[in-house]
Amino acid sequence: MRILVSTGPSYGLYCPVVPLAWALRAAGHDVLVAAPESLAPMANGSGMPFIPTYGPMHMREVMAHDRQGNPIAFAREEPRMLEQAGRGFGRLAARVLPGLLDVTEKWKPDVILAEPHTYAAGVVAQVKGIPWVEHGVGLGYFREMDKSGADELTPELSELGLGTLPEPDLALEPCPASLLPSTGGHGVPMRYVQYDPPATVPSWVFEERERPRLLLTLGTVAPAAGGAQVLRDLIGSLPALGVELLVAVADDVVPELGPLPDAVLAAGFLPLASVLPSCDLVVHHCGGGTTMAAILAGLPQLLVPQPIVAEQYDSARRVTAYGSARQLVDQPIDPDAVVENCRALLEDDSYRVKAQALRAEVAAMPSPAAVVPLIEELAGARPGR
Repeated sequence: MRILVSTGPSYGLYCPVVPLAWALRAAGHDVLVAAPESLAPMANGSGMPFIPTYGPMHMREVMAHDRQGNPIAFAREEPRMLEQAGRGFGRLAARVLPGLLDVTEKWKPDVILAEPHTYAAGVVAQVKGIPWVEHGVGLGYFREMDKSGADELTPELSELGLGTLPEPDLALEPCPASLLPSTGGHGVPMRYVQYDPPATVPSWVFEERERPRLLLTLGTVAPAAGGAQVLRDLIGSLPALGVELLVAVADDVVPELGPLPDAVLAAGFLPLASVLPSCDLVVHHCGGGTTMAAILAGLPQLLVPQPIVAEQYDSARRVTAYGSARQLVDQPIDPDAVVENCRALLEDDSYRVKAQALRAEVAAMPSPAAVVPLIEELAGARPGR
C-alpha cells in the first residue's frame, strides 16, 4: 500500500503525523511525504522520503499575507481569528494544489494522509477518487476555520468541479476524551505519541537537582512574530520562584533574548519528549504539540495563549476546566501574574494529580500501530502489499 502524507511547512503540522507514518512503514507499506520544499530537512530528519509540492515558504508568510502579498492585520477577537486562520490554510492549499495533484498522478497512492486543515489533501483525494485519512493534531478539530478556508479556495474548488471541502473517509482523533470540545470527538481515538526532530539529549536531564524545574516556551510561531519581548519579560520574572528555568525556542531566536539570568539552565531547541519528564511545570502558549507533550509528561501547565494563533484560546479553556492547568488570557501578559500562578501550580498538588490522571487516560488509548488495519481496510490492502 502507498500512503501519501500531505502537510505544510511547519513543525506543528508535520510532527504529530510522524508516529503513524512510522507505524505504516513498520507494517510494510510505502510512505512518501509531500509538502512545500521548506519541510524537506524536517521530513528527511524523521526518516521519511520527501517530494516538494511547492518552493520554499514559511507558514508565517502565508498566514500574514493575502494572495497579492499584502500584509494582513491580525484580528484580536476569537471568531475573527479563526476566520483568518481558515483563510490562511486556504491560501496554503491554493499554493500546493498543482504540485500535490502532479505527485498524486505520478506516484498513484492508495491513501492520502493529512491533518485537518491541509485542505489540498482532501481536495486531491476527492478529485482522484482516493481514500483520505484525516489525522487530528492537538486538542481537536476547529471546524469554524473550514468555511473561510473554503471561501478562500472558491476559485480552485470551482475549477475542479467541487462545491465545498470534502469530508475524510476516516478521521483519527488523538485528543483524550476528557478534553474534547462540547461537540464531541471527530473520529476514531488514537493515542498521541510525541515526536521531536533529531536532537541530542542533554546530560543534565538525568542529574539530581535541588530546585524545581520549569520549562518556558511560546512555540515556533509567536517568537518569530514578535513574541520575543514576551519571552524576555518572563525570563526576567520567573527566577523569583527559585526555579531552574529551561527556555525552549528555535536556536535562531536565542540571540533575541538578550543576557540570560543564572537561573536559565538552557535556552534553544529542546527535545520535549526527553526534557519534560525532568520538569515540574510548563509555561506555554497552548499550541497543540506542546500541550500534548506536557500531558504525556503528566505535568501541570500555565497557559498563556497568543493572539496570533486562534485555536489556543479554546484549547486553554478546556485544559483549565479539566483541572490540570491555569490560564492567563489578558494581553499584554503580566509577568507578576505569571509568577503568582506558577507558584500556585507548584504548591497545590491537585493540579499534578489531575495531570497524571490525564496522562494515564492518553496511555490507555489505541496506539498508532493499532489503527493501521483500519487504513489497510479503507484502501482494500493487505499488510505488506
